[in-house]
Amino acid sequence: MKKILMSLSSSLILVACSTGTPPGAPGPQAQSATNLEVSSAGIYSGTFSTQAPVTLLSLYDGSAYLFYQKPVAGVIVVMHGQQTPNGHFSGGSATEYRFAPNAAASPVQVQIDFSRAPNVSGTVVASEKGATPMTFDATAEPSLGQGPGLGAIAGEYSGQMSSLQGNGAAQLLIARDGLLAGTTSAGCEFRGSVSPDSGVNAYRASFTFGAAPCAVPNATVTGRALLQENRLLIALPKPDRSDVVVFDGTR
Repeated sequence: MKKILMSLSSSLILVACSTGTPPGAPGPQAQSATNLEVSSAGIYSGTFSTQAPVTLLSLYDGSAYLFYQKPVAGVIVVMHGQQTPNGHFSGGSATEYRFAPNAAASPVQVQIDFSRAPNVSGTVVASEKGATPMTFDATAEPSLGQGPGLGAIAGEYSGQMSSLQGNGAAQLLIARDGLLAGTTSAGCEFRGSVSPDSGVNAYRASFTFGAAPCAVPNATVTGRALLQENRLLIALPKPDRSDVVVFDGTR
């Protein structure tokens, strides 16, 4: 791991995040063809009705990620959602991943109301008959609508890497060119990259894991990453939705 980190450290530079829209951000014509209104894409922070803090990342392609930490950490991943002209978003296909001690993946229904943005509200309903819905309220972070830069995310992070297989301490280093490498306390090594997501203050992420004990051994998974000041959140769902890898760390 030390060699991996040293190879990336040699090119590591921390610079300030650009606040302008990056080249290649979707213009009005491209944005109108997406599954989410331009004003709705971004990062929101709030709480669930269970008092668990929640961070919502919504994207132009109709996907959304809801990270939560208490009483049990987990993430809800939405794919192929659609938003009506009045600002109501419906998740087309959503899965909730709850980590230890009762690790499980289960289908859920997600509804989000963006009509009062920058204040939003939503509901998450489990598939089980009679399940009690969870509601949440959140507010857009100041970075809403700003384009991210690789210099902003570059750095060395320490935190937790979780999946349905278990969780443990992890270290991750991101270089100024977007390349990354890391290791977990269980001995899993991984490499990958991040790149800015056009028009949203978030990043596309791709990790290639080594052999067991990695949660997804000898496989590449992709997802999204977001940066909240010095806190980095990454969610990498498996293509078949059976599991997800989440990194939650600070630098």
